[in-house]
Amino acid sequence: MKNFLISALSDIVLILISYGIFRAIISGPTRHKLYEKFLSSFAKFVIYLFIATAVITGITALILYRTRYIVYLNIVASALVSILVGFVMSTVPTRGIGDKKKRK
Repeated sequence: MKNFLISALSDIVLILISYGIFRAIISGPTRHKLYEKFLSSFAKFVIYLFIATAVITGITALILYRTRYIVYLNIVASALVSILVGFVMSTVPTRGIGDKKKRK
């Protein structure tokens, strides 16, 4: 249980760090275009996220198997998927259509 909690906390920290990094690196309009192109419908979102997670886990498993570190698969793969989740979080628009009217 202790190892699970440590892994979960480190994944949360990785998600927040990658979210901050991607928000700082990628400009707002570019993030919005990425969101509209790939994540505009929930069905696309679920399919793309599943495929990306499976690919990340598969490649990580292959690399760790070749280097004989397969026992760390659950830690490394979840950390890499956490970075992906941080990226997806950073592409979600934070302002709505009506926000410009409310400021005036």
